[in-house]
Amino acid sequence: MFSRKFGTKQRGRAAAAVVLAALMVMTSACGQRGDASGEAQSGAAAQTITVASSGTPAPMTYADKNGNLTGYEIELLKEVDKLTPQYKFNYEKVDFQGITAGIDSGKYQIGANFFNYTPERAQKFIFSKYPHYRDSASVLAKPGFAETHKFTKLSDLGGYTVPSDQQGAAWQVFVEDFNKMFPNKPMKIVYTGVDHATRLRQISQGQFDFGYGGRFHQKVYATDLGVKVEYIPIPDSVAQNDAQRKLLKSLRQETYFLFPKTAEGQKISDAVDKALVKLHQNGTMQKLSKHYLGYDMTGSNADWA
Repeated sequence: MFSRKFGTKQRGRAAAAVVLAALMVMTSACGQRGDASGEAQSGAAAQTITVASSGTPAPMTYADKNGNLTGYEIELLKEVDKLTPQYKFNYEKVDFQGITAGIDSGKYQIGANFFNYTPERAQKFIFSKYPHYRDSASVLAKPGFAETHKFTKLSDLGGYTVPSDQQGAAWQVFVEDFNKMFPNKPMKIVYTGVDHATRLRQISQGQFDFGYGGRFHQKVYATDLGVKVEYIPIPDSVAQNDAQRKLLKSLRQETYFLFPKTAEGQKISDAVDKALVKLHQNGTMQKLSKHYLGYDMTGSNADWA
């Protein structure tokens, strides 16, 4: 009799223990499961993402008085970091050419350096889905240039002297492709290793006719450095055929982040894209653009749909 009662109690306790253990496992599993956005699992260490930037051109990216990277693109990524708990962003200042080399080798996971789209880059890297900076095709020239020099056809840009670096940036690609398209009236390209601010000062002094730059360049360099240049938009109407329209489109200043062209790079890019859309929807991106660039250069809501 005693042994029978004792056995019943033991079986009851064992059953209760099994149920309790099962509940604990279920609770633990629910707590560790991230949602479809890729949020970090509870207790899981965030993956370190290294963002590479040269710290120029300001105010897109630059080093503050303490040597830390800041600027529109860097602060935008800091906001992205807040929305992607599965990642922890670190920032490293490197030479411009070292950015793409480091992404290609796997040393860096994001490049933030006023990168425009080029077909050559697209062969090796993933671009963020939407440009976080948008401006029309344009050049910067000495004040008064537009009054005496009219661009009614794309070929009208030919014959002028322009500066360019040799780092494969969008402006270099544009002027070299322009000369291939218009060999009878090419631009006179002067390759130089000086920084963008120096090139704009040389343009303002008449050493060059015009050069690369957008609306925010004009405002920032004029305000901070006293460089006076004129912003000249190049309308789409100057292009007379599909090839010219494609070339002119490459001059539009649409800026993206770069990622490794790997499965992991695509995963990171997708998470960043989703966060960028949220930052545009809630107005954070526009506030950063106005603060650093002087204008809202982020595009309309329709551009981010």
